[in-house]
Amino acid sequence: MDPEPPTRLRCARRDITHRPAAAAPIGTDDPAGTPGTAPRRTQHPVAAVTGARIVGVRSVDGTRLHTEIHGPDDAPTIVLAHGILCSTLFWRNQIRDLSEDFRVVAYDHRGHGRSAAPRAGSYELDHLADDLQAVLAATAPDGQRAVVAGHSMGGIAVMSWAQKYRADTTTRVSAVALVNTTPGDILDHVRFLRGPDERTLALRRRLAQLVVPAARVPLPRRLPLRRQLLAHVAVGAAADPSIGHEVDAILAATSARGRGGYGALLVNMRADIDPAHVPVPAVVIAGRHDRIAPPARSQAIAARLQHPLGLHELDSGHCGPLERPDEVTAVLRNLLEENR
Repeated sequence: MDPEPPTRLRCARRDITHRPAAAAPIGTDDPAGTPGTAPRRTQHPVAAVTGARIVGVRSVDGTRLHTEIHGPDDAPTIVLAHGILCSTLFWRNQIRDLSEDFRVVAYDHRGHGRSAAPRAGSYELDHLADDLQAVLAATAPDGQRAVVAGHSMGGIAVMSWAQKYRADTTTRVSAVALVNTTPGDILDHVRFLRGPDERTLALRRRLAQLVVPAARVPLPRRLPLRRQLLAHVAVGAAADPSIGHEVDAILAATSARGRGGYGALLVNMRADIDPAHVPVPAVVIAGRHDRIAPPARSQAIAARLQHPLGLHELDSGHCGPLERPDEVTAVLRNLLEENR
């Protein structure tokens, strides 16, 4: 049977292509992703949400950002930004449930998922901010403000955007959700790197900096204990084992350039981004067993927000949207309903 041809839609002067989403998502481990080029695609077993409308988005430097819209076009909009080594698939539970009543936009960071993977030097805080700005400009209906939710590095992207694009924050965004994230200074706080003596911090930081370049190497098809290590670090002990498999599959599809570029950024973050730059109401979601962004980092964010809406601590590790999907979705739904 011939594939269904794309249909062209016009929405607020933005060109949108509607393509039936594949049953299985597309990933990449090919670094060949200069702005405007499509990386080599490989299948992995995590099912995507079908029915996405794909939007052509280019960042300031020309990097192509894979962006999807789900749900009714006349509904309030929420934009979802995933974390490092992930993709839009990370939000699949929230996309499925929220798109029944809301317009859900999800995008892949550069070097991740189906976005292009530019060369080294294109993975800084400014790039995180610029990419979010480009997505908002291309997908938020004219004259309407969106809610933005960021998980992990996606939360860093939201705070970086609020700091860089201060003049646009209150006109483009009505509220923010910061999920399993941190304001920075990451290596000083991750639980699995902390030693018995804080005087060893400089050594641990140096070791991490030495390991990061290896992230730019394509992953082998079989890497012993990778899944077990990832599950231990990123997923809470009480989570269903399938979640560790799912996170591993998404990680394996992240480009080497994306892993190395943003891995180096996060390892070398020595100062915090000030959450006080977020000028709109914001809710914070933490995981009690989060080893990467421990609850204390979420507490620090909540304490600095201008308009805090509360801190929700869930019984999860670092992957709250996958481990506790209903609870995360409920918080986001409430945020949307109260900030229409």
